[in-house]
Order: sequence, then C-alpha cells, then structure tokens
Amino acid sequence: MGSDVDDALALALLLASPELRLEAVTTVGRNGPVRARATAALLALAGRNEIDVCIGAERPCLRAEERFNWFGHEEDCVADAPAAVSDEPGALRIVRAAREVSNLEIVAIGPMTTLAQALALDPKLPRRVASLTLMGGHVREVHVGGRLLKPGIDYNLCADPEASMAVLGAGFPTSLVTADVTLSTWLCDEDTRRLEARGGLAGELARQVAIWKPVQHRIFAAIGGELEADNAAFLHDPLTLLSLVDASPLGFEELAIAPTIRGSVLRTLEVEAASGVGTSMRVATSVDAPAARAAIVERLLRLPA
Repeated sequence: MGSDVDDALALALLLASPELRLEAVTTVGRNGPVRARATAALLALAGRNEIDVCIGAERPCLRAEERFNWFGHEEDCVADAPAAVSDEPGALRIVRAAREVSNLEIVAIGPMTTLAQALALDPKLPRRVASLTLMGGHVREVHVGGRLLKPGIDYNLCADPEASMAVLGAGFPTSLVTADVTLSTWLCDEDTRRLEARGGLAGELARQVAIWKPVQHRIFAAIGGELEADNAAFLHDPLTLLSLVDASPLGFEELAIAPTIRGSVLRTLEVEAASGVGTSMRVATSVDAPAARAAIVERLLRLPA
C-alpha cells in the first residue's frame, strides 16, 4: 500500500463488493507505519474505521530490505483522513482471524513475508482457512509493450523468495492470479477521470493513480517495454480481488506448480500432473482484459461519493 496504486484499488474494490466481508488488513513492506496509515486513511474515507489495520513484516525473511520496493512517494499516498492503526502485529492478526472466523479467505496482494510469519506461528494455518488467493506467479509467457519478459517481473513472490517457498509449499488451497494475465489488464486515463468525478474514496483513488502513472511508465521504459500512453495503472491486485466475486473475465486451469528458486528468482514452474512433482493450484492463464477492466471500474464507481 502506498507504492503501486493497485493495492489501494484492490482495497476499494473489496469495499465495493458486498459479497465479501473484510475482517482485517495487514501490511508488508518497508516503512510499515506509513503503509498502515495509508490503508487506514482509505478505510476512513469509506466510513470503515472499525476494520483492523495491522503492521506486518518490514523486511524479507533472509534478504536485504532493499528487496522491498520504496519509491519515495508513499507518504503522499496517505489521504487526509483519520488513520487509526492497531497495535497487534500483522502475523498475529492473521493467526487470530483464522481461529475466530469460519471460512476465512486470505487474499495476498504483496510479498508473502507476513503470511510466512503467521505460518511459522501456526503451522496448522492452511487447515484453518478456506482458501488463499494470491497475486503472483509467472507460469507461461508475460508480454508488455511487445516485449517478452523474463521471470522475475513478479514482484510479490520474488521480493522474498524464501517466504514464498514457505507459503506455496504449506498446503493452502491456492489460487494464483499471475503476471501472465495481470500485465494484460490496466486502468485507462478515462477511467481515472470517471473516478475523479465520483469524488470521495473514488476521487482519492484517482489522485493516487496520477501519482503512480509516471512511476510505472519509467519502470517499464527502463526494461524496454513501452506502455500504451493511456495505461494509468496495471490492475494486478484488483484483478486478483475480482476473481473472488466475478471470475467470468478470467480463464482458470488446475495446474501442477513446482515452486523453486533459481538464481535468487522465485519460479512457479508448470509440471506434468502425472509426474508426482508439484502442488495442484488453480491458476489464471487467460483474461478478457476489457471485460475485467469494465467490471472493476463499474464496482469502483459504486463507492459512496
């Protein structure tokens, strides 16, 4: 939260989806207090101050903290609203939620470190939750601006590969919404204008999209993948959240996935199911990007003005 705007868009999408009840939000990444205040301020704008926001891991399990992104604009993404943050550590809040809430679904839209800490605290965690849906993985091919990208573009799993290995190998009933599909789906400038006109939380999202757009374009220009001019923000995390309430734009396959680390890069390798290697996971391998974008924007425009 506070870095790539897709986290804020996903949180708002959840708040705009009455099919789901939000139990708590935990952060992950450098400068956790800033990320937590950014989260709590968005909840306050939605009138949802009762939701716990808990600070999670601020550095990877074994790697240097620089593996966690920090772009410098994160303080600017703390909205002007009351921001109450819980004293309960993020990992403990996950463990408590899994014991207190039946059919709990965990949606992981950042590095896996806080969840890995929760798993270390409660090794039975995978049996206590109904599902784990995570934004992450690079299974087949990822294209941006006509360029075929190498594995490693998936920040969420690659930022802390050891934590990702722990989570993916723990036995959670897992769905992956991979970079294969999320880098095909983005918010357009016209969508941003519609959110801005809506005002309230939607207007705050538009403000944060405007902060993120030039950062995103610089990142991809540096790796040789020129983005469409009206690509305001990739919808990585909102697409992941959408899969819980309207999976129709996504094509899922049940695949055997073997997580491994190669040259410090977390890989989610597709293997033959009959090989006896790997874990069965529900994996998004295709997307109707215009339909997904339309469904996400339509829900965001339901937010109170």
